[in-house]
Amino acid sequence: MTTDFAPPADLADRVGRVWRRSGELPPALPQPFVDLLVFADGSLWLTGPETEARTGSLTEPLTGVRLRPGTCASVLGIAADEVPLAGMPFPGSGLGEALRALRAPSRPADRAVGQVLQAMRAAPGAPVSRHAAAVGLSERQLRRRFLVVAGLSPKAYARVLRVHRAVALARSSSVPDWAEIAVRSGFYDQPHMIAEFRRAVGSSCVRFFQAAGAAG
Repeated sequence: MTTDFAPPADLADRVGRVWRRSGELPPALPQPFVDLLVFADGSLWLTGPETEARTGSLTEPLTGVRLRPGTCASVLGIAADEVPLAGMPFPGSGLGEALRALRAPSRPADRAVGQVLQAMRAAPGAPVSRHAAAVGLSERQLRRRFLVVAGLSPKAYARVLRVHRAVALARSSSVPDWAEIAVRSGFYDQPHMIAEFRRAVGSSCVRFFQAAGAAG
């Protein structure tokens, strides 16, 4: 079971949401974000962004604070690509201390990467070279700075965005047209979309969509 909560109003620019999970994990897409986890004993743990969804079950309830891209580096002083997927301990105990840490003064944000993140959300199928050129960076420069902010390379981040876009479009349709959804989500074609879904969630887009609907 997963329950989502809006972040505190004063942290809305740093935190996307607060979530709580327990029991069997439902079918879910990978999340390209750093999470600050709060375990049942109060211990805190940072986990890196995902390119493949997690499966299994939780033996204890778990609370997560989903950080917006850039928060880890600018507020916590830790480059997002230094946070392993398996996680790393974070000082403090309990949700209150986690939120206090996120209220610390921040360093200046990387505006160029912020612009690219916004452009990627609008057009996840656009080439990385186009995004880099739009902010006056080489692809190598963008990749280096993007890793610090988002924890993933621009190409890996865009791959996750595309599967999210596809599911959102499918949910907005009474009868999903998967070929059209593939094109509108930035995939080359439907086989490309199917391959990316298998990589991200271990099943085709259709089976994932059906399983997620049945679970939720």
